[in-house]
Amino acid sequence: MQTKRTGIRAKLVRVFALQVGIISLGILIGIYITQSIIYGVVMREALNSEADHYWSRLADNPAHALPDVFNLRGFMAVDGDYSEVPEMYRDLPPVGFNELQLEGRQALIHVSEQDNKRLFLVFEAEQVSDLAFFFGIVPLAVVLVLIYGLSFLTYRMSQRAVSPLVRLANYLEDFDFDSNSQLELDIDSMENVADAEVATMIEAMGHFRQRLNAFVERERIFTRDAGHELRTPVAVFKGSLELLEQVEDRPAFETKALMRMRRTVSDMESLLQTLLMLAREEDTVSPSEDVDVNQVVAHQLDLVHESAEKTNNQLQLHERATLHVLAPQQVVEIVLGNLIRNAVNYTRNGEVAVTVDRDRVTVKDTGIGMSGAELSNAFEPFYRADESRGVIKGHGLGLSIVKRLVHQFGWSISVYSRPGEGTTIAVVFAEAVT
Repeated sequence: MQTKRTGIRAKLVRVFALQVGIISLGILIGIYITQSIIYGVVMREALNSEADHYWSRLADNPAHALPDVFNLRGFMAVDGDYSEVPEMYRDLPPVGFNELQLEGRQALIHVSEQDNKRLFLVFEAEQVSDLAFFFGIVPLAVVLVLIYGLSFLTYRMSQRAVSPLVRLANYLEDFDFDSNSQLELDIDSMENVADAEVATMIEAMGHFRQRLNAFVERERIFTRDAGHELRTPVAVFKGSLELLEQVEDRPAFETKALMRMRRTVSDMESLLQTLLMLAREEDTVSPSEDVDVNQVVAHQLDLVHESAEKTNNQLQLHERATLHVLAPQQVVEIVLGNLIRNAVNYTRNGEVAVTVDRDRVTVKDTGIGMSGAELSNAFEPFYRADESRGVIKGHGLGLSIVKRLVHQFGWSISVYSRPGEGTTIAVVFAEAVT
C-alpha cells in the first residue's frame, strides 16, 4: 500500500504556523510573568519600603504628615480610633497586604502597626497597569507583529524558492504517459524561473528522457525484428503440418501426433502474439471482442488432458455461471492456460478443479503448494520453487506473463497456497459481461 506523502507547501505552512504559535505562546507567557512580577514582587516590595520609611520619619518627627500623592495615600488609626480611616479599610487584618476594588479600580492596601498605631497605605494599582500596558504590552505587541511579518516574508521566500520544484512535481504527476509514447516533456518554461538546484534537476531529466527514448526505440526495433524472425519458422512449421495432414490412410497414432502438433503450433502463435503485444503496451487498444470464458476453460482442460493422465490427475470443471469477457481471445487463453497447466504440472496423483463464476475463474489443485517466501516470488520472471526444480520442465515465465496481462487489462488475481496442500488462484475479470 502506497503511503500518501505530504507536499512541500503543506510542510512550509505547518512550519510557519508552528513558528507563529511558539512565538505567540512565548510572548503570552512573558506578559503573564511580567505582570505577576509587577504585582507580586515590585509593588509589594515598594509598599513595604514606603511603610518602613514612614515609620522611621514618624519616630523622628511625631507630626510627620501621612503620604498623599497621585498613586499613594496613607491613613492612620491611633489607639483604636478609626475616625480618620475610611470605613472600607477598618476591618482589614492588622498586618499584611489586601486587594480591593475601589470604584471599579483595583487597589493594593498595605497594613502595618507600631506603638498602638495602625498605618494604611493605599496604592492605586490601576495606574501601574496602564504604565505596564503602554510601556510593556504595546512594545511587545509591536515586536510580535514585526516577528510575524518577518516570518511571513520568510515563508513567502521559501515558497517562491520551492515553487519550480512543486511545479515540476505536479507536471510529472499529471503527465499522460499513454498519449506521450516518446516522453516529450515540456519543461523548458520552468528553466527560466528555476534556481541552480532545480535547473540541474531539469537538465538531468532531459538527459534521462533522451536515454530512455533511445532505449524504447531500440526495444521497438528488436520487437519488430524478433517478431518477424519468430513468425517465419512458425509459418513454415504450420505449412508443413498442412501438407502432412493431406496424406490419407494415416495410422491413428500419427493422426493423434499431428493433432498435438497442430495444437502446439496454434499455442505458439497465440503466445507469440501475446508477447509482442506486451512489448508494445503503449500501442495496445482495448478490444471489444466478446470471449466465452467457459469455452476457453473447456478447451484448455482438453489440451492438458493427456498430461493429466500421465500424472494420474483428475480434472474437474464446475460451471456455476456463464462468463463473457471483453478482451482479446488469445489473452484470455494465455492467462487461463498458464494457470491450468501450472496446476497440472505441479500436482501428482491429485485433483485440479476449475470453477467458473459470474465474474471470475478459480483454479484449485492439490499439488505441492508453496510457502510464504515462495508465494511472494511466484510471479517474478524465471522464479521456480525449490520443490519443483528438476521435476517440472520450464523457465518460470508462465505466472510472470499472467501477472503482466492481468495488470494490463485491469483485472485482479489472488493466490492462496500451503506446502503439501495445494494452491488456489482466482482471476477476477473487471470487464465481465453478465
